[in-house]
Amino acid sequence: MDAALPDKAPAKPAKPRKLLVSNLSMRDGRIVRGHPSIPFGNYVIEQMGKRTGAYEVVVSDDVEMFRPGAIKQFDAICFNNTAGVLTDDPELRKSLLDFIAGGGGFVGFHAAAATFVQHPRYDQFPEFGQMVGGTENGGHPWGPDEPFTVKVDDPDNPINAGFGGRGFETSDEAYQLQEPSPRERLHVLISIDTGKSSIEGRRILPIRRDDKDFPVSWIKPHGKGRVFYTTLGHNTHIFWDAKLLQHFLAGVQYALGDLQADDSPDAQPARSGSSK
Repeated sequence: MDAALPDKAPAKPAKPRKLLVSNLSMRDGRIVRGHPSIPFGNYVIEQMGKRTGAYEVVVSDDVEMFRPGAIKQFDAICFNNTAGVLTDDPELRKSLLDFIAGGGGFVGFHAAAATFVQHPRYDQFPEFGQMVGGTENGGHPWGPDEPFTVKVDDPDNPINAGFGGRGFETSDEAYQLQEPSPRERLHVLISIDTGKSSIEGRRILPIRRDDKDFPVSWIKPHGKGRVFYTTLGHNTHIFWDAKLLQHFLAGVQYALGDLQADDSPDAQPARSGSSK
């Protein structure tokens, strides 16, 4: 992993930055064991900040860190494979979203899109899913050992600079979103190339069979804040892929407010009564 770490940040921090990283996984109100890749993700997230001087990391699974008085010390929050309903406290939930809408950043890896939901319900905290840009529901059409091809949707975006405009093949658990028309909300950075990755025989939601759209990483504004999310991060090998680490570092710097990037939605919502 050390050999894959970026040596230089894509942007100079405007000021010393502080990133809160949480890995909390909950089930039925109890803390449960999280993804095995969590320590690998934590290591590279922290080391990228140290090596490049882009930010300082604080790792904590204490939800009290979401209180207004505690969360204000950070520039962004990272949910590295968090899962389940982290808290039912309305003040903590409001403070978390207010922090981002007020100008903070949010970074999500993999199961962050399955956070604040618990199967079979996916409606425990819909405002969180709206902030992230979508909610996982329907499992993983591609399992952790199944390869798929990724295409670069926006080659000119600085968060994609490490890919050199070229798609690539990887293997990981790839989520599918339950919401319609993701590109009306998201600026998709990379996605699954369904022309090179068959969906036949896979458990695909009807809405995804219709549009064949499986975003892998995206950015979006939320109020005055910024969101970077990637479905990658279930498998440990994701965190020693040099091109992906460049992608992740740039995404973190976007969320922190130091890297400027086009985050406008890819598509405009269809007007009622019009065709698209």
